[in-house]
Amino acid sequence: MLKYNFDRLADRDKDDSIKWTKSINEDRFGAIPDDYISMWIADMDFELAPPVCNHLENLMEKKTFAYIYPYENFFRAIQYWMALKTDNQVPLEEICLDYGIVSSLYHVVQTFIQPGDRVLMHTPVYNPFREATENNQGILIENKLLVNEEKRFMIDFEELENQMQESKPKLFILCNPHNPGGTVWSRQDLTRLAELCLKYNVILVSDEAHSDHIQNGTFTSALDLEEKYRQNLIYVNSPNKAFNIAGLKTSYVIIPNNKLCEQYRETLVKCHIEQPNTFGAAALVASYTPEGLEWVQECFSYIVNNYQWVVKFVEKEIPQLELMPMDASYVLWIDVSDTGMSGEIFTTKLAQTKGVLVQEGLSFGPGGEDYIRINLGTSLELVQQAFKRIAECLNETVTDEINI
Repeated sequence: MLKYNFDRLADRDKDDSIKWTKSINEDRFGAIPDDYISMWIADMDFELAPPVCNHLENLMEKKTFAYIYPYENFFRAIQYWMALKTDNQVPLEEICLDYGIVSSLYHVVQTFIQPGDRVLMHTPVYNPFREATENNQGILIENKLLVNEEKRFMIDFEELENQMQESKPKLFILCNPHNPGGTVWSRQDLTRLAELCLKYNVILVSDEAHSDHIQNGTFTSALDLEEKYRQNLIYVNSPNKAFNIAGLKTSYVIIPNNKLCEQYRETLVKCHIEQPNTFGAAALVASYTPEGLEWVQECFSYIVNNYQWVVKFVEKEIPQLELMPMDASYVLWIDVSDTGMSGEIFTTKLAQTKGVLVQEGLSFGPGGEDYIRINLGTSLELVQQAFKRIAECLNETVTDEINI
């Protein structure tokens, strides 16, 4: 029995969100029905975690939102959360405040590459990795992920080493666990990757934004690797995905190497990132608590139930779709190639005819052409409605082809 009611969703009509504003969605998908279901961008539809909501309401009662400083409880809360996720106690001096994970990725790139330098990453992968590189005049080197017999992503280490040797990248940006695939990288994979980065003088950047949602496998943080690898590491995270507070623009970067940490802090100073967002800092402090942990665990338990329903429904009603196991996160990666459509065509048809908005796999780079990504962070009722519409869409497609 869950303590929190995840069937009751927040009123998304009132929050000016990208995800649920019709005009913004029509700019992306074209004309869509009024009863659309938005499942593309990775934010959840649940009400804010009560511990966080209560803390922010208490903050409101102070009736002042003046400049604040990076107060100790902010960093202590991060230490507490990291102690739950890693075997290492993170020293306060290794933690840097920042204004959201995407901003952190941009600041990392701005700090450690010059125009024309190369940045290596897997593909498909979370698209801001690519954007942070290209928007800062870096040259993108993509290491295409393979798919194993279990339909999970796997790393092509032979090609990866060739790319490091030939291209001499300055950074490798890793998504750990992987978004959009949901694959949880093993300690063996992480160690092998970290060893290659060390061998070829490539800084390892580990974005662990989805590490609070693990369903299968054992999650290993890059912070838990041997010290020689930690000294070549930049760790990026925030409570945004776990607690659905991305709009508060708060993140943190952990850098065990003193020299690298000072270089990064210099970039933050140049960008005048020295004071926290009042609500963002407060939300992090309230999130990273035992009460926050309880909420996250229940929330993900509910999402896993959504996923299990989808697996059974797809197997029975939509066998043309092939699901990559969602071992982590709440976004599901689906191969649609057996429908006879690319991910892009499938996405457009589904949006315009059935009002189910998903993300086309190509937006995550090469290797995503035959895929779509669907966000399961909503009520079971909406998940069921969406997948029943998907089944209808495919059945109608088959009928149309027969008529033609």
